[in-house]
Amino acid sequence: MKHTRGSARLALCTAYVAAALALAGCAPQAPSEEDRSDRPSPVDVEFTWAADADCATCHAEEAASMATAGYPAAVHQADGETCASCHADNAAIASAHEGALPSSTMPKRLTKTKVDDTLCLTCHDQEELAEKTAGSTVLADSQGLVENPHALPETENHTAIACSDCHKMHSPGTAAETAKAKCLSCHHEDVFECNTCHEEM
Repeated sequence: MKHTRGSARLALCTAYVAAALALAGCAPQAPSEEDRSDRPSPVDVEFTWAADADCATCHAEEAASMATAGYPAAVHQADGETCASCHADNAAIASAHEGALPSSTMPKRLTKTKVDDTLCLTCHDQEELAEKTAGSTVLADSQGLVENPHALPETENHTAIACSDCHKMHSPGTAAETAKAKCLSCHHEDVFECNTCHEEM
């Protein structure tokens, strides 16, 4: 009996080992160096931008913002606008994508291209905007001085402010928050009146 039990155990162990080896043989195997040598790695494939490219392939966050309530981009998409409606400078966009790889880090803001104010103003009338925000207190400084965000005093610095500096299409932040932050990038003491912060020598 003992001999039979030992034989049965040995046979059972042998069967387990054989099954394990068979399963290991079926398991996915890592490709050898030879197999991989003629296959380009995904990071080696350079992306070539074209006007009809699907932006969402790489710019997933921005694409999601166009379908998420609360984002200005979603409002524009609901009105039938696409990426190319605002990002219309094809030459600059093509240049910005030169050398882009699937592994490249997506920029958080435009550095080589911009959305021109003239595009915004084809739909949004500057005078109407100024009228709508005439009573706005969004831009109030620490001294109680309030400025209309769409009718700022004419200065060289104010002329350089673009619509997209305050209106971030792909961000959930409100223009009220962004606009005041833009003001404070120059009026760092939260005082809008010039020549009141630093005494002249």
